[in-house]
Amino acid sequence: MTTRTTHVIQHVAFEHAGVIGNALRARGHTLRVFQAGVDDLGPIASEPADLLLVLGGPIGVYETDAYPWLEAEIALIRQRLAAGGKLIGVCLGAQLIARAAGARVYPGPREIGWAPITPTPAGHDSALAELAAAQWEVLHWHGDTFDLPAGAQLLASTAAVPNQAYAIGNQVLALQFHPEVMPRDIEAWLIGHTVELGKAGIDPRTIRARTARVGATVAAAGERMFARWLEQAGL
Repeated sequence: MTTRTTHVIQHVAFEHAGVIGNALRARGHTLRVFQAGVDDLGPIASEPADLLLVLGGPIGVYETDAYPWLEAEIALIRQRLAAGGKLIGVCLGAQLIARAAGARVYPGPREIGWAPITPTPAGHDSALAELAAAQWEVLHWHGDTFDLPAGAQLLASTAAVPNQAYAIGNQVLALQFHPEVMPRDIEAWLIGHTVELGKAGIDPRTIRARTARVGATVAAAGERMFARWLEQAGL
């Protein structure tokens, strides 16, 4: 098996690679995790990996005054885009890639909880088609949205947030939602986001109960989706 490396930018500990990590390791990838705002991200640029995976987090791309290290992270992603390097972005990661590609990121309708996405025709023809096995249901957890970057292809939408997933050729897969989450991790999400849930008036028991019903099915479909994209991307 070919040995490959994936660099992972993680913003909070409980939003980790999940089933993406499973798909990567199955294909011979070694994951090297960098904690944003804590670790030096320099090696991501100086020692480029086969893939850069940028994960989610509860801050906004535009909050660079409060979190000044975001500027360096965006610049690093912009450099990788320009070099033709492969990227996967999830939630904040998808927003960071959009911003690095020159698109606007801004507060939008809040979506938290399990709900379906609607694939575009391009989405049906992409790796996202694996989510059909889960009736297109995924975990949403965001309060921001973004404009579609120039040259990107829209893959999925919801009624509230039209830009839910996009691709840039075989180089980028960017997802606003969270198909990477393993059901066993949902409690960490409920604890870590307790303030946000309270402000939104969402009962954690609702998310916990739905996770028990659909979480395993969505995680399995998500792992197949990421594996399919990696194969298509030559990774």
